[in-house]
Amino acid sequence: MASIFSPEHAPSHLSIIPELDFSDDLYADPLAGPWIRLAAHTLPTRLEKKRVEDTVNRECLLLAPDTFAAIFDRLESIGNVIATLGKPGGSLESGRGKNRYKYFPFHRFQFPFIRVTGEPLVFLHPTTSTAQLLINPDLWMFLELEEKAPGHGIWWDPRRGVDALARRVLEHDNIQVVDMRVDYLLKYLQARQMSLVIAHYRQLLLFNPPQKAIEAFVKEDVTLESRKHDAKAIFQNWGLRQEGLSRGRYLQRRLHLWYEIKPPKIDLEDPWSEKPTFDPYTFTLPTSNGDVAPARWKSLHLVKGRTFSGQSCDFMEQVYFRLDVLTKYEGASGFDIQDDGSVCCRGYWALNRSTARIGNELVCTAIGDFAEGVPFEEWPHWKQYAVEPPSLETLKALAEEPTIPDAVNLVVRALQGLNAAFAEMAIALRVSVTNPAWRGSLNSLAGRQMKWVYPANAGDDEFLKRATLASTFFLDGLQPAPLRDLLKAIGSNLHQTFENPPQSLGSRNLLKRVSLAAKVIAHLQPDLSELPILVQCAEGKLANAVQADLCDELEALNEHVRSEFAPLAFLYDLRTSGGLAHPPSPEKAGAAAAKLGLPTGNWHRTDYLFLLRILAESLQRISENLESAAEATR
Repeated sequence: MASIFSPEHAPSHLSIIPELDFSDDLYADPLAGPWIRLAAHTLPTRLEKKRVEDTVNRECLLLAPDTFAAIFDRLESIGNVIATLGKPGGSLESGRGKNRYKYFPFHRFQFPFIRVTGEPLVFLHPTTSTAQLLINPDLWMFLELEEKAPGHGIWWDPRRGVDALARRVLEHDNIQVVDMRVDYLLKYLQARQMSLVIAHYRQLLLFNPPQKAIEAFVKEDVTLESRKHDAKAIFQNWGLRQEGLSRGRYLQRRLHLWYEIKPPKIDLEDPWSEKPTFDPYTFTLPTSNGDVAPARWKSLHLVKGRTFSGQSCDFMEQVYFRLDVLTKYEGASGFDIQDDGSVCCRGYWALNRSTARIGNELVCTAIGDFAEGVPFEEWPHWKQYAVEPPSLETLKALAEEPTIPDAVNLVVRALQGLNAAFAEMAIALRVSVTNPAWRGSLNSLAGRQMKWVYPANAGDDEFLKRATLASTFFLDGLQPAPLRDLLKAIGSNLHQTFENPPQSLGSRNLLKRVSLAAKVIAHLQPDLSELPILVQCAEGKLANAVQADLCDELEALNEHVRSEFAPLAFLYDLRTSGGLAHPPSPEKAGAAAAKLGLPTGNWHRTDYLFLLRILAESLQRISENLESAAEATR
């Protein structure tokens, strides 16, 4: 559909006063963008002294495609024609000496001047307290849309993970609207084989107009008609008016706009199949055999005489895509991405039978599985990331880099090992601890996002974001209560700082204190009653409480623990210097990274993989300390 009207068809005086100009309503193409406004209603508000008062009311209904032309000449002011749209009621007809009663449900609208009925699609439903735009449920039921939450006003397509229909209030404009994706609307109109008729009313009042505007205003009604575009516009130019002493004079103009959107044609040979937005016969993907049309393996209504472009190949021939193809689905509601690159959209579609991830650059699958698993509407997205099949040498080189999901899983296994070692130490010390030291989950937001695709060309912000996610994943999952209970059981003040007055330690420092205590137990095998003093000496307190050579040994153990905790300390430092939630401090973040052997900036994916590896190694060494303490205590 083109623009509703062209500017050359309208008198110039209609747009000469900017505050009273309806050009945006008249000259737009309703189907040009991804969304179309089906309905709008200006909400009542307290009286304000605005220079321009703007009131909008838009509703829509369905008509048989050939009906709009029959009522075209009778269309006038919006309120006169559709005042009862969506309102159930009855009428009494007299004829041949008899009265006949007819009832009209909300879903059947009788035009007042002709025997034509329509079906309200989105309409205003007034109640005793307010008025709300209602949506004919047939619209979202046919499209199998689901409301995200009762009363939320957003209906989405769980198969594609996109919002398709929305009812919301635009607070700035004080208006309630209903918007819909154009492709979903056209799909619905095609299935119904009904036209959509938009009834759009808008009033503009310009208060205390300047004399120049008063002189330029032409006080005469104007009607524009475009049968080519099935549109009619009626302007009521009422000129200068007066509304009490408080608001003064104003210029008034009203627009009553009618236009029709016709349904796309339907294939009567195969009316229920999904029609792609592209030609499946010419859509190809690169394989080692050349370009191949995956639609060969799609359930498709074949067109007589047409052949598929490109070559033929085996069902299991591999096609390759850049791993970035998955970023569309990461975090999208209803989608699940596995570590091997498989994509699943609830129970609607999945690409998982032969899918494999190759390092951190590519994902591959059989072309037949792609055709059967991925719906047509997703094919153009995947084609953007399709690449020529790489050489064996390239595949081998890509596979040598550990995948990010595997690196994250290594950290999780190290944390699970930490829990096991902590429980073993508690049992050996005869301390009752029922909860694990770390209680996190890969299903958490941080856990999932740590595995997301890391583009090779990403800048420093991506590294800082990933490292901060790792910090959140580890530190938020660390449980202070069981760590504190263990320390209190083996020394009454070990869960506190050795300052005056003492303060309770946080979760990270509690784990560090547990690891130090385990190190002391494993190396010295002391009586537990000595442990608080030995730990204080190791941390540089009460140096005179033990012999000098023992103090040196204890301080060396503490320094060893500090080095083991360096990756965890880096994660903690990022909370305040990484810039994700606090003002960024590149200098501090760079200095903290340098301590781990990372560059001070210009970070890449390899640096993130390095960080995950040394984090896992740090946790493994801490676990070894706890296991050694448990063994020494038995």
